[in-house]
Amino acid sequence: MDRINLKYLFASSAALFLFSWYMYVEVYKQVGGLLPETYALPVQTALAGPVEHPACCEGDYCWKFTPLHEYSVTGMVFGTSHKLASEFDDVMAADVGLLWGENARLELYRDVKLRVRMDHYEVWWKEGQRFNMNDAANTHLASCDPAAFKAAKRIKPGDQVRIRGWLVNARASKEPGETDPRKILNWRTSVSRDDKGEGACEVLYVRSPDDIEILKEGPRLWVWLKWLGAAGVLFAAALWHKRVKKHLAEVQKADF
Repeated sequence: MDRINLKYLFASSAALFLFSWYMYVEVYKQVGGLLPETYALPVQTALAGPVEHPACCEGDYCWKFTPLHEYSVTGMVFGTSHKLASEFDDVMAADVGLLWGENARLELYRDVKLRVRMDHYEVWWKEGQRFNMNDAANTHLASCDPAAFKAAKRIKPGDQVRIRGWLVNARASKEPGETDPRKILNWRTSVSRDDKGEGACEVLYVRSPDDIEILKEGPRLWVWLKWLGAAGVLFAAALWHKRVKKHLAEVQKADF
């Protein structure tokens, strides 16, 4: 493969990746005719008696979760953050941006811009448009169960999902049984649809993979094109690296 073709492969693959990524984060706008189940509001109920307090040590931290309520939500996923750059990604599987109720029934999401960040979601709309902030949330999904953790990772934008679990407060520390408050990190879950700002997200502990149901998948085209573009970039970079090594070897040989 000559130099021009290699540059073309890299540039075209990078362009495909960036364009597909843009379309991927906007894919929720392509989803219409949502399932009637998404029109309902989340259901939060009292715990059915005493329950276990899940705990595990994964990665750099030991975790303990305190269940507060049973919780079930059905909605459309407008964005995800899988915390790939987070030090907590061994237990905090994903942030999932969900909308339901009026936003789903009237498809209010089609005209607004929605983004899930590392620990919150953002929404923008123009004059004449509207979005019900009470019918959407950024939900932190956590689990010590490997199968449930993998199920959370499979959620993608545009999916219509049902997720069940416990609303929990979470604490993490470098050492199990840590008592020094300066060395303990705490997350408090939202238990109200009216709160705002920091602490307004649900921290949802998922107990098993059966608690995550993808009722209907969203468009997958841009997912595959995104990875195709990434593969092309890596392939071009590998060929370029091989070519540079070969050139350096030839120069070194010529010097002798």
